[in-house]
Amino acid sequence: MNKIPYIVTAITVCFAGLFAILNRFWAGFVYFVLALLLALSLFWAGWFLYRYFTDFKAELEEGFKLFKAEKINKTQITAETFDQNEKAYRKNYSKHVFKDKFMKWFQIAFCFALAVAFILGMVFI
Repeated sequence: MNKIPYIVTAITVCFAGLFAILNRFWAGFVYFVLALLLALSLFWAGWFLYRYFTDFKAELEEGFKLFKAEKINKTQITAETFDQNEKAYRKNYSKHVFKDKFMKWFQIAFCFALAVAFILGMVFI
């Protein structure tokens, strides 16, 4: 399942390249190129959204377990004390992973921005 996006990307880029070469013979092929790139950017946005809501959420939970183990070992507190203050520790962990969450959402927003750029390219060409 992890190879699917790369296979789709390779096939789409090959077809887009072919249509870009054929653009010499008929100017209408530029719309095929832009449509393929639009579909590719929407595909990647959807893929990143899927991965965020499935795998990344699970990674965050696993990361919190590791964060819990590190806190217990470094600060010499008991697991009961940690569990009593879990809300505060979750907030602290959330601050640590903000950068990762921001980068994931930035990737998604970038894909949608590319899609809008390709749509505008099709409209104004």
